[in-house]
Amino acid sequence: MNSNNLDKTNIINLYKEKNYQGVIKSGLKLLKKNPKDYQLIYSIGLSYINLKNYFEAEKYFNKLLFIQKKPEIFFIQANIHKQLEKYDTAITYFEEAIKLNPNFFEAYNNLGNTKKRIGKIEDAISCFKKAIQLNENNIQSYFNLANIYKDNKNFDELIKTYEKILNFNQNDVKTLYNLGSVYLFKGDISKGTNLFEKIIKINKNHIPSFRNYISVTKIKKNNEIFKKLEALNVDILQDDEKILFYDALSKGYFDQENNELAFKYLEKSNSLKKKNSKFSFENTEIQFKQIKTFFENIENIDINFKDTLKSRPIFIVGMPRSGTSLIEQILSSHSKIYGAGELDFLPKIIDKLSIKKPKNLENYFTKIRDLYIDQINKISDNNYIIDKLPVNFRWVGFIINAIPEAKIIHIERNPMAVCWSNYKTSFVDSGMDFNLSQKDIAKYYSLYFDLMNFWRLKYAKNILNINYENFVNDFEKNSKEILNFLDLNWEDQIKNYDKNMRPVTTASFQQVREGIKKNTSLAWKKYNNYLTPMQETLNRMKIKF
Repeated sequence: MNSNNLDKTNIINLYKEKNYQGVIKSGLKLLKKNPKDYQLIYSIGLSYINLKNYFEAEKYFNKLLFIQKKPEIFFIQANIHKQLEKYDTAITYFEEAIKLNPNFFEAYNNLGNTKKRIGKIEDAISCFKKAIQLNENNIQSYFNLANIYKDNKNFDELIKTYEKILNFNQNDVKTLYNLGSVYLFKGDISKGTNLFEKIIKINKNHIPSFRNYISVTKIKKNNEIFKKLEALNVDILQDDEKILFYDALSKGYFDQENNELAFKYLEKSNSLKKKNSKFSFENTEIQFKQIKTFFENIENIDINFKDTLKSRPIFIVGMPRSGTSLIEQILSSHSKIYGAGELDFLPKIIDKLSIKKPKNLENYFTKIRDLYIDQINKISDNNYIIDKLPVNFRWVGFIINAIPEAKIIHIERNPMAVCWSNYKTSFVDSGMDFNLSQKDIAKYYSLYFDLMNFWRLKYAKNILNINYENFVNDFEKNSKEILNFLDLNWEDQIKNYDKNMRPVTTASFQQVREGIKKNTSLAWKKYNNYLTPMQETLNRMKIKF
């Protein structure tokens, strides 16, 4: 064997051993003698990829494409550019790979992922569907298709896609669970609970399924699923599972009116979650102070925006669990209003731009406007679009100055009713971790209360305040008041808002379909003796309830 072949064999062995630095070091020496050696260049390029040095890898795959244009090399180069966030050239390289190999389903799949990254959702869906058409066993494209439908809340197509994934494995617990959750969001509680029961038969320790089943079921003492949960060994569970386990036990005991155990496990769930949470109450207080400082000396600066909105945003704000989901459900029954649910666009935009007062306010608010409108334009063409993220109450001044056409509806509810409901709700979003102790949720309510008073003094004419307790006493009359604020006429189908089968993904997904319930704001009094820290904190903050 000549020395050249021996060196190449050594490089191959180094690669097999995952000694990528060794491959590069030996390969570069050998490449000086053989600058167009395809296999050497390929080995060096792959080694850089494995070391996540995509900048160097790009150079070597450029060399390969100069020597010979192969679809596989275009494909790898496209993936490198995707890692480097050069999405336009990544798309070009994927398309070149497909031109050379029209059956290259992996290229269609990755092209779909790249199109998704740049917000071309319909193009991405077409790519995933083409990848599946070329290879029906290509389960990764099914998952990618499911994720894009999930992200865009296209639940009808999502259900069809999950059902196709289940054809690969009828006992795929993750897909069964996701499918069950979608049925809950769509209001089909029976189908959802049936799937959670099936999962528990497959995996007796699948805590999320226990928790979802119990959350939508009135638990009686003879309930077999609840008995199975009670019998589980908590010691074998991870902390995130224990949080759900305790939460499910608590809800079951509340249903059985065993308040002692219900509060015991609610406190266990919240305490464990708080122990693992990165939420900082101190940072939250600083943020609220910064917001007020930002706007203290700013009046409505009245920017003359040149663009015309395709859909006019309706922001429904307030404390979580104050009735915002109910108001959205009612309003979205109107033919000219699209209920988009809880959108996280605005907090992300403001976080990106920061809340330190910029030198040029007009540019700052214009940037917020452009970024936000670009996002909502992808969702609906309806006259109005509801953004029902309750904690957008923080950004009222930003909304008024950046999107003066927007309508802001603020829902206020009895403070104890709100704090109690938050405390007993296990939110997925870690940004809601202010609810993990009775004192914390009451303190957060105080911050909210103070900031809303600040906004009301400054921008009174821009905000419609709705009292939840008054609203539910005569929802038709009060709904007409809201529609008047929106410059819209009453439509009779609003009376049947509870039949509106739009998906609801918030913690209120079940309540909004059960019709108006009066006097729910007094329910906390049943647990009065267990909620002393909450009441004492609100009293100390001079908040009446």
